[in-house]
Amino acid sequence: MSVEIKGITVPALLIKLDKEKSVEENIKEIEKKLSSTFFKGSVCVLDTSSIKLSHEEKKQIEEVLKKYNSKILGYKHLQTTEEKQTSEDKKEEKLPEIKEKTSLKIIPKTVRSGQRIEHDGDILILGDVNPDAYIIASGNIIVMGTLRGFAHAGANGDETAIVLALKLMPQQLRIANYITRSPDEVEEPEYPEKAYIENNQIIIERI
Repeated sequence: MSVEIKGITVPALLIKLDKEKSVEENIKEIEKKLSSTFFKGSVCVLDTSSIKLSHEEKKQIEEVLKKYNSKILGYKHLQTTEEKQTSEDKKEEKLPEIKEKTSLKIIPKTVRSGQRIEHDGDILILGDVNPDAYIIASGNIIVMGTLRGFAHAGANGDETAIVLALKLMPQQLRIANYITRSPDEVEEPEYPEKAYIENNQIIIERI
């Protein structure tokens, strides 16, 4: 077996660690696979259900992902009774656990004009966001289609949040307290883009 890296929904990746290998071997294999330009600029969910990681080991993996311009959306693992009772582990955990219907909200269709979707966590939309539709998330917003409406990521002030779309053409885009909007006349992009905060401004780049 080996580390599995596959698309949950492009460009979101699921990284599943190999329980038959050491943590160091897993990290080396992740780095080898992420060196491909195909995975650069992706967001990832790290599946640790088959192997237990310490806080320091998680940080090592996060550094590898950061090196290749990737971002961890969260962790997915099987929670044991011991983990539930260990408050120390909870203090060390800085990234949210991906829990279906809580941390990650999936919208399996296009969001129509006039609709408003709010969620305390990340939002993944498997369709378009039409003009005059509103998407508000305390975490990241990922649109597997064209984003033409209003998007507000990091609504609780999280400046590390991102907005990512296959075609990014928002009426207004907001991350935390930073706001930008598309020009009145803009050509439809031919590639996915992501928006994030850097040096106190919203940066939009091709991925």
